[in-house]
Amino acid sequence: MVRRKKRGTLKPHNSSIVIDLRAVLAARNISQPSAFLIKIGISNNSTIKLLRGEAVQVNMKQLTAICVHLNCTPNDIFVLREMELPENHALHALKVLEKQKPATIEEWLAGKTVEEIAALMAK
Repeated sequence: MVRRKKRGTLKPHNSSIVIDLRAVLAARNISQPSAFLIKIGISNNSTIKLLRGEAVQVNMKQLTAICVHLNCTPNDIFVLREMELPENHALHALKVLEKQKPATIEEWLAGKTVEEIAALMAK
């Protein structure tokens, strides 16, 4: 009997290079990121992990789909989180992940129509 090795034990909070889709999705005016990612072929489970910042791996098919459909490069979605690097290291080309402040109710509702707000309240 052949036993499969478990995948690594890397957890999202232990990874220094992470995927952050927020900026690219916002720049493309994508108001429903989950639906968009599922539509381009990313599984529901992967979509949830990607949008929560909990993804510790992404396969080349997913990365290609994201980059093609968002018209971006991997450098646009990979960011650094709390990582000490030598001054001349190539990873300095990546953006640094900024801590996300919680949105106020006003910010969260901004740009939503009355119908959208009513639908949200009905849920």
